[in-house]
Amino acid sequence: MKILIAGFEGNNNSAKILLDNIKEKYNEDVLYLENDFEVSSNQIEEKLKEEYDYVLIFGQKPNTKDIYLENNANLNGIELVTDYYYGVLREKLEDNNYKAISSCDAGNYLCNNAFYRALDFKQNNKLKTKIAFIHIPTIDNIEDIEKLSNAILNYIKTL
Repeated sequence: MKILIAGFEGNNNSAKILLDNIKEKYNEDVLYLENDFEVSSNQIEEKLKEEYDYVLIFGQKPNTKDIYLENNANLNGIELVTDYYYGVLREKLEDNNYKAISSCDAGNYLCNNAFYRALDFKQNNKLKTKIAFIHIPTIDNIEDIEKLSNAILNYIKTL
């Protein structure tokens, strides 16, 4: 299996901290997305050309302690829906006492844009890649980032 783990940069960004923890223990590709609409879109599209089996993109969601499993992205009135199956990930998270919520609102900023562009690139290039977007809480709302990182790593090993 060829797997890409991606998330947004930023010293206090929980997605970046999660990727740092995963990168220490994981041999697959890790991509740090710049906090710029065009740059991050280009970064994800360039990596998708490498035809991954799975792409897991992480972003942070404020004002929550829950994890949101995003099902769709919207841009300019067009909705794209992922075919990613979140069931096993949900189980792994819930086994570690995280509440995982199915969401149809990836937001309207960088996260939504990156997810939309990834899904759009997949569709336009007829890729078989399974693309997920996972919103995690901000770092101040995560009790133990190492525990969350390990839960995600244990899930990745099942792919």
